[in-house]
Amino acid sequence: MRVDFENITVTLGGRDVVTDASVTVQSGRVVGLVGPNGSGKSTLLRTLYRALAPKTGTVRVDGSDIRSLSGRQAARTVSVMLQDPPTDFDLSVEETVMLGRAPHHATFGRDTTDDLRIVDEAMARTAISELADRMVATLSGGQRQRVMLARALAQQTPVMVLDEPSNHLDISHQHELMSTVRGIDCTVIAALHDLNLAAQYCDSVVVLAAGRVVAAGPPADVFTPELIRTTFGVDARILGDTTEPVFAFRRLETTSTPADRASAQPPEIESRPSP
Repeated sequence: MRVDFENITVTLGGRDVVTDASVTVQSGRVVGLVGPNGSGKSTLLRTLYRALAPKTGTVRVDGSDIRSLSGRQAARTVSVMLQDPPTDFDLSVEETVMLGRAPHHATFGRDTTDDLRIVDEAMARTAISELADRMVATLSGGQRQRVMLARALAQQTPVMVLDEPSNHLDISHQHELMSTVRGIDCTVIAALHDLNLAAQYCDSVVVLAAGRVVAAGPPADVFTPELIRTTFGVDARILGDTTEPVFAFRRLETTSTPADRASAQPPEIESRPSP
């Protein structure tokens, strides 16, 4: 299912956090939003799952304004995995994952055998089956992340939003999670800090700086040393195969801020189709 962010501006505390951002995500693609802290990645995603209303612009899913959908329709269309899972759950892992089935139930509907099968499959895919009876509040941060991914999988939506999905995860589980995401039959939009994860697992990336889109396209085309230096303020060296780049980073000696770098002249980006 295609997602279009059309000229999105979001104002928080009297300041534009995202400014005139336009991004197109084609159906079935995995697209990464990357950028420095405060660049607007999570804010832009929140307009898709309706946690924030844009000041101007429209978010469309399959051509429909996401804000025109009912709550149930929206929950059947977009699932979300947040970067900081709640810790006050008084539910077991299995009960939490089962919450993903709620949008598919009639009011006061009971869990069906299909629901139980879908939940079991989601827990197996995220390697948490053995935690099914544990209370979520007793889990580590990384385990809770996998529970939240399982809940999103159980929701079975055509669009999935991941806000810093690798937060709290060790390296092995970061790659397990992103590999699982690659295997999902839906459109995935993920805010990521790690450029190497984005380069390896995303079909396309969108780079934001100071609330504006500064580049978009395949990772191998977008992640140039010049763009990384200008946007992130670090030197980058590409290792190995440039078709699936792996980066080594080194701190710059300058002390420029992300806002300073965003106001500087960005590298010239060759025109290409939207991701």
